[in-house]
Amino acid sequence: MDDGRAGKVTFADLELLLSFADTEHFGQTATELGVSVATVQRGIRALERKLEIRLVEQDGRRVRMLPAGHVLVREAHAVLRARSDAVGAALADAGEPQRLLRIAHTYSLGLGFVPGVLADLLAERPELRLRCTQSPATGVVEMLLRGDADAGFSSVAPTETDLVVEPLFTESLLLAVPIGDALAGRERVSLREVSERPFVAMEPGSSSRTHMVNACARAGFVPWITVEGNDLFVVESMVGAGIGVSVVPEGMNDHQHPRITRVPIDDPSFSGRTIFLAWHRSSTVADSVQTLARLARAHGKRMSRPLRRVQ
Repeated sequence: MDDGRAGKVTFADLELLLSFADTEHFGQTATELGVSVATVQRGIRALERKLEIRLVEQDGRRVRMLPAGHVLVREAHAVLRARSDAVGAALADAGEPQRLLRIAHTYSLGLGFVPGVLADLLAERPELRLRCTQSPATGVVEMLLRGDADAGFSSVAPTETDLVVEPLFTESLLLAVPIGDALAGRERVSLREVSERPFVAMEPGSSSRTHMVNACARAGFVPWITVEGNDLFVVESMVGAGIGVSVVPEGMNDHQHPRITRVPIDDPSFSGRTIFLAWHRSSTVADSVQTLARLARAHGKRMSRPLRRVQ
């Protein structure tokens, strides 16, 4: 029993707590919200007084969330998503169209595939307004579960039962090598041929890195990663500078780089990567998401093409 304490907590209280939970830092939370540090501190303490429990602990200059705070944050995500869903359902029932569609996608899919799908979507549904957010694969799933995105594109299939996951198409991975490399003139290459060479990779958590590491593992080795980045164009520029080689998605073939060549990978156990679209089962924008899924499937068929080497 909450003996009336729950009734004292407002949506604003929960939104403040969620903002604080992202960093567990009063100053960063204040900057993000555009308020003073004192305002954030007073808001957290006021919430604690309403609940009559401690949510955060301060030890000198260090602040950390207590277990009760983490529990409240987890449940607050569901509460705020339910509020958004309720408002969306009411507006839809009143005949007002849902105009905003929030889409999350991984970095590599933002190069060609996602823009192409969204162009088709807007051509068919011009009343929609789209908000796109790039994130690592894990971030795409988190945004869907928190209700911060209505649909998400990723090359790693979410396993959460709250999400509907639909495979769209499979694309190959390519080995990126410097333009003058001995492998640059090859039609195909085995990853085993670069097992002793340094690699350039995306940051941990990105789907491109996951697929690269898995492809190397299937070839029988662990890649020696010397440089990490959070942008595929930067990764390829590092390769072009001769720092190492890398494994990149076939979608990078939409863009030419003057200092690298991308060579198809030919290993017996290698099958490329599958692109997925996911959305929440309780979505209140199901009609828009279904249209998005239909167009994504059609675009995926057009994306499937024979491997080619691009210089």
